[in-house]
Amino acid sequence: MSAAPAILLGTLALATAAAVFQLKHAVRERERELALTRQAIAEERARIRTLRADIAWLARVERIGAHARELGLEPMRTERMIRIGDLPDALQLELAGRTLLVELQDGVAIELRFKPLPAPPSLGSPRP
Repeated sequence: MSAAPAILLGTLALATAAAVFQLKHAVRERERELALTRQAIAEERARIRTLRADIAWLARVERIGAHARELGLEPMRTERMIRIGDLPDALQLELAGRTLLVELQDGVAIELRFKPLPAPPSLGSPRP
């Protein structure tokens, strides 16, 4: 065998070895990232389980009932209910949150949203 093909084969073998080494290094790096990601997922799942347990503990009827009694709250009675029409500014409350599509003269359509007016300040209270 002559020197030129031997040098070419040797260079090709070195290039292949370098490529395999680089690929092996890249695979190890991805495996390390995968392990870190799996660990982070496991930690988040544990945190979610803890939060769900906390919510279940805090949302217990007995606990909420005890706090309501401490605050002087009581269950809703039907005689305390009123119709929305009996409220002052009932029309504003009914329109609140609704939208109205309006077309302007130039053909552009805009959406108007109703918002309740703020209550007028009482005469004796200082302004903020």
